[in-house]
Amino acid sequence: MNTNNQEIEVKFLIADLPALLEKLQNLGALMLRPRMLEVNLRFDTPDMQLGKRAQVLRLRQDDQAILTFKSPGEIIDGVISRTELEVLVSDFHTTRGILEALGFQVFMTYEKYRQNFKLNDLVASVDEMPYGNFIELEGNSPEHVRATAALLGLDWDQRINLSYTALLGLYNQNTGHTFQDLSFETFSGIRVLPEQIGLAYADNM
Repeated sequence: MNTNNQEIEVKFLIADLPALLEKLQNLGALMLRPRMLEVNLRFDTPDMQLGKRAQVLRLRQDDQAILTFKSPGEIIDGVISRTELEVLVSDFHTTRGILEALGFQVFMTYEKYRQNFKLNDLVASVDEMPYGNFIELEGNSPEHVRATAALLGLDWDQRINLSYTALLGLYNQNTGHTFQDLSFETFSGIRVLPEQIGLAYADNM
């Protein structure tokens, strides 16, 4: 979990996931958490007040349950920076019930397989999403993040500062779909091209 309340991160779309994992290993990356399924619930008010303010309220379940709030993001030196507040909760379902009793509702479910590594003193998260594979770098400064991207041979010009849910919106816009959930079941049997989510691979240098 984030301990300094400030999130400085950037994502990249990856074409060759096995090669990326091999590169992380060769660079001496330390595995912080093995690959596991994450289920995320995004909450908002019925009139979507959080979304209008570019705020995020999320409940996540993997090997533990975490409630997260994120403030609106600001692009600084090419990476997104924003306040992130997280708390570990003991019961995923009860926490969902509390949020719903307070008037929030789930407007989106999204899933990913994630594994976390420590590399160059930052956290590198390898994400397998229903529409592609990504690496997310979260560090202490934009310069730190950019240097680590270079270490991995990633094209900085292909960095992504959009959320995974925003990329789903782009996919719907570009394909005519109206998917509400970013789940593996929703995308079963669908091959997503990079241009359908407005991206290009960052590891094709």
